[in-house]
Amino acid sequence: MATDEFARLMRQGTVDVSRPTAARRRNPAVGKIALGLAVVAAAVDASAFAVFMGGDTTFAFGICFVVVFLTLVAAVLGFISAVGSFGRWYGVVGVVLAFFANPVILIVLVVIVAPEMLAGMDR
Repeated sequence: MATDEFARLMRQGTVDVSRPTAARRRNPAVGKIALGLAVVAAAVDASAFAVFMGGDTTFAFGICFVVVFLTLVAAVLGFISAVGSFGRWYGVVGVVLAFFANPVILIVLVVIVAPEMLAGMDR
């Protein structure tokens, strides 16, 4: 009788592990938004560089200020998506692209990597 009771408890009082539960996927929208913002920031940064090379430095610097904040938002959203699994790889790529699209980082890279590019910009 004790064996039958144990068998009944095993059948009714436990979790059925014979079929695995479906893993719930999170929506990758946050990562995709971060990546999209980073791409937009890179494009706007390229246009700011083109405006700067055209001679309108005031307007180019204004665009760069906007791009700095845009890359900051993209990097924060990308970090949230990477840590929270809301489109992890989209978020990681968005953070990296936002980092390199930031005008401050680009200026530092030019000063360190290719300072001879700055020699002709004083004219």
